Amino acid sequence: MQSFAEVTTWSPDGPGAWVGTVSPEWMQGRGSFGGIPAAVGLRAIQAACADGRRPRSIHVAFLGPLTNAPARVTAQVLRRGRFVTHARAEILQGGELRTQVIATLGDDRASGLVVEPPLGPERPPPESLAALPHIEGVTPSFVRFLDMRWTDGSMPFSGAEEPGLGGWCRHRTDPGPDPHAALLGLLDAWPSPVVPLLRGPAPASSVSWSTTFYDVPEAISPDDWWWYGSEAIAAGHGYAGMRATLYGRDRRLVSTVEQLVAVFDRPR
Repeated sequence: MQSFAEVTTWSPDGPGAWVGTVSPEWMQGRGSFGGIPAAVGLRAIQAACADGRRPRSIHVAFLGPLTNAPARVTAQVLRRGRFVTHARAEILQGGELRTQVIATLGDDRASGLVVEPPLGPERPPPESLAALPHIEGVTPSFVRFLDMRWTDGSMPFSGAEEPGLGGWCRHRTDPGPDPHAALLGLLDAWPSPVVPLLRGPAPASSVSWSTTFYDVPEAISPDDWWWYGSEAIAAGHGYAGMRATLYGRDRRLVSTVEQLVAVFDRPR
């Protein structure tokens, strides 16, 4: 089985291009879960930029499923300014564009403006909670690679009265050399906060999402826990808008997310 580091490390295929195949274990339905193409795109962008600037924001459009077949990612710098670089990556498979990633990377700058975000909520330690099991045919295949422990909200498809969910998470395998790419893998692993409202299984997939990074450590390991919480903004006509936050175990804000999800449920 491929670790997260291995599945997001693709082989060079000419200037600004890499090729790779996602193993079946990382699938979610027809394709891989969104954290894989997002991380592959970001790693390609960082390699193309080669300037050491830190990712500040990531915008991902999921145009089609990334399946268990050879794919190619290309990356290019759109503009490199004095402090900020804008870049784009595109993943193609079978002659079709499957994922597009737009990233903004920037150097730290001296500034007198500081606004400290509130600390994250206090929750029971992850060691005191049960891990979400991987159940063949019930939970997505990729869940076996992640340690996820519920603290807030109801389980998916439980017919809950209120949307929203949260819990601790971490990688079970080598997350790779880049902490931002590794965190993208955790941010898209959780189900949408509207899924607990459903009374039975129904497909739900990310259409697009935007992530802003704040206090990201220089490296992370499978021993590092992160707390993820999400809430629904609105849902209707087959789509759900949501926002989420990711905190370190020290309750410091690491990342925020806004996401559009397509939900294929049947009307009640």
